[in-house]
Amino acid sequence: MGKLRPQERGGGLSSQRMSRAAVAPPEAALTAASPQVQHQGDPFGLPGFSPPRPPVAGLSAPAPGHAGLPVPERLRLDAAALAVLPPLLDVVRRRQAELNPRAARLLRRLEDAARQARALGAAVEAVLGALGAETGGPRAEPATAAAAAIAAAATGGVFPAKVLGLRVCSLYLEWVSRTEADLGQLAPGGPA
Repeated sequence: MGKLRPQERGGGLSSQRMSRAAVAPPEAALTAASPQVQHQGDPFGLPGFSPPRPPVAGLSAPAPGHAGLPVPERLRLDAAALAVLPPLLDVVRRRQAELNPRAARLLRRLEDAARQARALGAAVEAVLGALGAETGGPRAEPATAAAAAIAAAATGGVFPAKVLGLRVCSLYLEWVSRTEADLGQLAPGGPA
């Protein structure tokens, strides 16, 4: 997403200003899964390896019809996913700390991704409020349940924990990208 210009008229935070503040730095989002793969060893780093894509409790990839929904509905779905991601990323980081205690860069990236998802989610909630759309309220219970489910699944062995961690990172990338695109709809000159 390109740089957004603030509205010509002042007075409070415009949705454009909020969406500009909400967008995660692209380089951080794009590289979040890279260290995850790098530290997993074979077969993850082998050419042509396609890891399984297990379901993640409480979170799925953006639906194919997501782009066809009205912007407020897309932003509500974005906010819901971004509310679930931080506790999932925290579980992945804790498990990776056990599996790869010397992978400081990986652990930092996972921590940064969780922090970024929290900030982006809060910004999307603010944009929804500025648009006068319902935000859906707090989601602590589903996020906690999802984190507990993934924590239980991650203890099922090293390979399943690595696959699940990679899947959570992949979902993080998909939702950040989707949210950036949805916020781009609010930019002056953005797609209608």
